[in-house]
Amino acid sequence: MKDMAPTLLAILKKRILARARRQLAGFSLVELMVACAILAAMMGLISVAIRQMAGGIKTSTAKVDAFQSARTGFESVSRTLGVANLNTYWDYFDSDRKPRGTNTNFTPATYGRQSDLHFLITNNFPTVSGLELSGHSVFFQAPLGYFTNTSSTNPPGSLNPCGFFVAYGEDPTMPNVGISNRPRFRLYQWLPSSDSMTVTLSSGRITNTNWISPATNNGVRPLAENIIAFVIRVPSATNSTGPVTNSTTYSTTATNYNWNSLTTWSTGSQPAQMHQLPPLVNITMVAVEEAAVNRLAGTINNPSDAASAMGINNFSTLFTDEAQYDADLLRLETALSSKNIPYRTFTTTVPLRGSRWSP
Repeated sequence: MKDMAPTLLAILKKRILARARRQLAGFSLVELMVACAILAAMMGLISVAIRQMAGGIKTSTAKVDAFQSARTGFESVSRTLGVANLNTYWDYFDSDRKPRGTNTNFTPATYGRQSDLHFLITNNFPTVSGLELSGHSVFFQAPLGYFTNTSSTNPPGSLNPCGFFVAYGEDPTMPNVGISNRPRFRLYQWLPSSDSMTVTLSSGRITNTNWISPATNNGVRPLAENIIAFVIRVPSATNSTGPVTNSTTYSTTATNYNWNSLTTWSTGSQPAQMHQLPPLVNITMVAVEEAAVNRLAGTINNPSDAASAMGINNFSTLFTDEAQYDADLLRLETALSSKNIPYRTFTTTVPLRGSRWSP
């Protein structure tokens, strides 16, 4: 038994040493190749996932940035339009319904609303500052106090002429520094200095649309790009006693979205639009994504052709009849969806604080 103990210990020692040598020998070549293949596959899957995540983040950021610009422009329109003013007062008219100051032999005959300013909503204003307008536009005066004449004192709350409109083409305000100036639908604001507001010197009043004509690239700046629709309408609203009835409707030209406070008065009662702001104005704006516009419209120079490339046929017939507003908006949104163009529709109703509505 004493002779067997060292033998068993020797055998056990050999086995332990053999096992240790096998453990120190590591993996076989086949095992290493299999491990490398699995690792490469895992790294490939992780790389694809990272690229997809980065692409999604980039696309989402681009969409947020594009529509954030549109939202900011939309809020600027709503905020500024809300402080439009006509400073309406009451004065005499002669028997021909002409106001005081229009002739030297003025004889008072009737009493009515009067204003020296102008509020205009139209879908038929051809050009402002050399830009071809596309769709609706609004022009008015507001106490914005924007003044650039350093040799004069800027009185607090001085009136500014102001306007908002969409035009298609290159951006005339972009400096020529080698940056690509692409034709796009853009929302513009026209805001010249207070001292550039033009009135007729003989009467002290703004006359027709002459006060808009001298713009000539003065005070125009883009607020947002890729605004495919800009719609302004006067909704059926309420007065102090309840809903406006058919006999006291706001607009006498509801079929083409117009509101002109300088409408003329010939016979009968004074027109409801004349020298009045509507109590409420509804604004709708549709913005589309730049990447989709760039892919489909590219550098097309004509607004109708650019709209057609985005799936919008008969573009010039959209939003020309107020009775078709809902149908036109649905047609526009359906066309954009058919081309997989991401879009956002903004809409709000703006109360005009300067309105003193009297049917």
